[in-house]
Amino acid sequence: MEHKDLEMIIVGAGLSGLVTAWRCLDVNPGLSALLIDSADHIAGDHTWSFNETDIAPDLRDWLKPFIAYSWDSYDVAFPKRKRTLGIRYCTGNSDSLRACVLPHIKSGRLTTRLSEAVTKISPKSVTLEGGETLSAPIVIDARGFKPPADKVLGYQKFVGQTIRTAQPHGLTRPVIMDATVDQLGGYRFVYCLPFTDHEILVEDTYYTDGADLSENEVTTRLADYINDKGWGDHTLIRKEKGVLPITLAARYPKDRTAQIDLEEPTVIGIRGGYYHAITGYSLPEAVKSADLIAGLIRDAAGDYSKEPHAEMAQHKLDHLNEERFARFLNRMLFKASDPEKRYKILERFYGLPKPLIERFYAGRISKADKIRILAGKPPVPIMNALKVMSEAKFLAKHLPESDTAV
Repeated sequence: MEHKDLEMIIVGAGLSGLVTAWRCLDVNPGLSALLIDSADHIAGDHTWSFNETDIAPDLRDWLKPFIAYSWDSYDVAFPKRKRTLGIRYCTGNSDSLRACVLPHIKSGRLTTRLSEAVTKISPKSVTLEGGETLSAPIVIDARGFKPPADKVLGYQKFVGQTIRTAQPHGLTRPVIMDATVDQLGGYRFVYCLPFTDHEILVEDTYYTDGADLSENEVTTRLADYINDKGWGDHTLIRKEKGVLPITLAARYPKDRTAQIDLEEPTVIGIRGGYYHAITGYSLPEAVKSADLIAGLIRDAAGDYSKEPHAEMAQHKLDHLNEERFARFLNRMLFKASDPEKRYKILERFYGLPKPLIERFYAGRISKADKIRILAGKPPVPIMNALKVMSEAKFLAKHLPESDTAV
């Protein structure tokens, strides 16, 4: 059976798919959309955090309904540096994300088809496992992460627990990196978000080359940290885990022009490579992509032949270009440093001026910022840094078939 009356289909009801549906429907009152996911519920069970300055100023008010908690500052801790940064830090979760799209579901403008596996996606149609084909002028692929063939990746892995402590835990603001913990052969830190005086999310996070997550091992480390902090008397509220890609190098087209594959749909979210290369944070990029797509639909004024395929291909190329410097820093972190000393790169970074740190995470650093980041004695052996400086040479070694000019 084929349906031709749909305007927009989004495959994937996670962060990027739901933020895109929310933004597109808010900006375009006449639009309707269908959301398809293989899970039996939308939004999963996750927590997403970001600096307020990661979001464009004109989108911050719109995003407020998503924010479940926020703090005016946060802490970082390293063996030789402890610092409080006055940067507003925000967190949303699956419940707050569901609440953002619920009005559109209730109005009938956003419909869902859950527990539906998709076997094929094209720019104009989606084929379900049962053989049914759904067609629409705009098809967006927002499914989960799939390792790409055109990138060299490391991984950030974490296991987290939200606990309710019997006594007040004592934290008044987030600790986004406590790297005073044992490094254990790679960059490791513990991340803490205090939701109330007694409720706190604690995550053990580590960066390694492979994607395998040793959940039991990390859970044991997490329990040790919780006990060491005096939070042993607690009730477990929820658990979460994740494996996030960290980009070390990415393939570029030789002529530096956007590559438009007319056989593939517009791909967004972490599957499309839209995340911060170093932190793995995906919320700011999800908002940016959603706003771009919503604006393209608005400007098309009902002419759905002007779907966002070409524009999003250019957006992807722009994103890759913006993160070239971040990828170089990742190569230093993963390939140029002694694993036990990788933390020194971040320890040094967090000694930089606060405005520079804000610009860095928002993807708005200048040439002067890059020079400032690299100035002085490097936190890794200089010869090791030089070996990974060239992205083209790094790709030639790790992706020898790449058609690359970086």
